[in-house]
Amino acid sequence: MSDDIADFRSGAAVPPGGTPNSDLARLDDAQFLVRDGQTMLKGSVSRSSGRAAFPERETCLVTGARDMEPATFGPRGTLYSFSTVHVSASRPTPYTIGYVDLDDDVRVLAEVRAPAGELSCDLPVVLANDGQSWFAVPEAAPRETMPRGGREGMQ
Repeated sequence: MSDDIADFRSGAAVPPGGTPNSDLARLDDAQFLVRDGQTMLKGSVSRSSGRAAFPERETCLVTGARDMEPATFGPRGTLYSFSTVHVSASRPTPYTIGYVDLDDDVRVLAEVRAPAGELSCDLPVVLANDGQSWFAVPEAAPRETMPRGGREGMQ
């Protein structure tokens, strides 16, 4: 290896007095909060790229900049895909997980609490919690169909 190229495995790429970039922010805090009775996920948004991320990150996924600011996402989204797990060494089965596209342009992997027979792709869902953890459930009432970005551009 050339002397002028730092070997990332040795830590030589970290400037003196600096610390390595942490990918994820600390995970010791709750990943959700309740605001006005609605479950919201705690994530972050990059100042340089505008890219949103969950869980909270310290480093932008697009630019690598350490410019992430706290943000909240939710409570509504759309079930993109799902699967029911029937074998697990860590928790009782069956349970369902799915990718949820939140209305804030963030995709999350979530537990989906509903009978599998009642689920379908593109199903409107809402975030909920049991005091310990967050999850998605089918939204009770039909949602107004609206282009991404809200009402702007609608005639």
